[in-house]
Amino acid sequence: MSKQEKIIHPDVELTLIEDTLAQVSRTGLSIPPIWVANFLVALKSKPLIILAGPPESAKEALVEGFGNVLTGNDSYRYQTMMGHPWWATKTRDIATYTRTQSQFNTFKLEILIEEAGLPENRDRFFIAELTKISPGELQEYFSEMAFQLKHGRLMRLPTSHFMEPILFPSNLSIVGTMDTVKFNWLDPDLLSQATIIDCTPVKSASVPRLGELYRDPDREKILMRSSIRNPQRAFRKMFNILRRFPYALLPLLRVKQVLQKFRSKYLGNPLFEGIVYMANSWSYTDRGLFNEDPRKNLQIALDLAITQSLLLPYSEKIAGSESMQIKLHKVLDDQFPTANAYINSLNPV
Repeated sequence: MSKQEKIIHPDVELTLIEDTLAQVSRTGLSIPPIWVANFLVALKSKPLIILAGPPESAKEALVEGFGNVLTGNDSYRYQTMMGHPWWATKTRDIATYTRTQSQFNTFKLEILIEEAGLPENRDRFFIAELTKISPGELQEYFSEMAFQLKHGRLMRLPTSHFMEPILFPSNLSIVGTMDTVKFNWLDPDLLSQATIIDCTPVKSASVPRLGELYRDPDREKILMRSSIRNPQRAFRKMFNILRRFPYALLPLLRVKQVLQKFRSKYLGNPLFEGIVYMANSWSYTDRGLFNEDPRKNLQIALDLAITQSLLLPYSEKIAGSESMQIKLHKVLDDQFPTANAYINSLNPV
């Protein structure tokens, strides 16, 4: 009797990363896989995402490639909007054009919120992207929305006010791209609901990826089940992972210990947010999204969690304290390149 070969189905989250890399490559750009994995983990962790970096950092290409792959090129569920009418600076009535663009964006957001909240769409993702936003849109569409999202409901959008609070659907992500060398617009509300991703310039793709994209009608449904935004559920998932690496979280806890000695205007819980991020760094089948080696995946996820969830809210304090920088570098050693690079990028004391 011949043995039947075991059928191994591809991991939909890993194929989502590969397909996004292929899509971006077709635009003539090459981005690191860690960028796509970081964006995917951010989408699973919080409702808002900000990609900040210089114009040549391929922010829009990353979001477009990811959005088209995830939604199957459904332009209705992946909506791109001009975040700020920069062209209006050459006109005589900048305020009118800016207000008109804001009204248009609000109208599209209202439609996406309504559609994403329908029962028949609960297993389908919707992405709203506002490109090249200014500090004004950052405040209106992200900081003010984040303040409301702490309660899971919206009472207003920039140019509209609802008669009663509406539920914000968990299958909708709002993404903003911002052209800036350094992101300096942090506030407690924004940090509580948004992941800030620093994007650096990228190179042209040497060899475009032209392979066939993986198609799975259940990809979005599986991704919805994989998404974790509750700290208790995140701790449960991390408990199973950390049984093999019992001391892996020590750097996270030590960084928190250094930071908690200094007061911050941020009122959230960076430790819990870091754990949520790390839990989402594994797929629904418990495979690492950053690296197939569990230990290496844990190391990369921890590096990004420390940077984006712990260091970012304390950036002003870190920039103004040489002693804190020294302590953090000592805790991080040379094992966490992203976190160390972020500390070094802050304003010198």
